Amino acid sequence: MDSVEAKNTKELFLVASQFCTFIDNIQTFEKDQIVDYLLKISPLMYLKGSLIPEIILEDNSFCEQFFTEEQYELLYLSLKEKLSEIDFFEFYNWRLNEVETKSLCELLTDIYQDMKDFLFLYNKNILASQEAALFLIRMNFLHHWGESITALLPYLHYLSYPENEENIDW
Repeated sequence: MDSVEAKNTKELFLVASQFCTFIDNIQTFEKDQIVDYLLKISPLMYLKGSLIPEIILEDNSFCEQFFTEEQYELLYLSLKEKLSEIDFFEFYNWRLNEVETKSLCELLTDIYQDMKDFLFLYNKNILASQEAALFLIRMNFLHHWGESITALLPYLHYLSYPENEENIDW
C-alpha cells in the first residue's frame, strides 16, 4: 500500500500521463517542438522509473495489458508519418559491442505502450491492480523502456544541439 500511495508513484503517474497526452497530440506540433519536449521529459521519466521500489506480487492475476497490437501499429504509423525524416539513428549497444540502427518512432511507441498500460491499470483504483501496475512498470523499466530512453537521449540531444546546425533540415 505504501508504494501505491508514495509521492514518487503519483509523480510517475503524472509524468506518464503528460507523455501519453503529448504523444496522442503529436500531429499538432512541429518537429523541433517534439524533439525539445522529448529531450526534457525523457530524463524525468527515467528518473521516476529508477525510483520505483521493488514490489512483490502475491497474485499476478491483476497484471493486465490494455494497449493492443492494432493500437500499437496505428500509433507507430502516425509517428512515422510525422517523424519520418528523423526516424532512424545509429546507437552503440555496449552489451553486444556493436552499432545498431534504431527507430525513434518504434522506441517512442514502445515507451508509450508501457506508460499507457501503467496508466490504465493504476487508474482501476483497486489496490491489487495498482500494485500490479507498479510491478509491471518497474519490470518494463528494467528490461524495456528504461533502456529505450537511454538509447533516445543522445540522439535527441544531437537533434537539439547539432555540432553543425546545417545537418538538421526541419
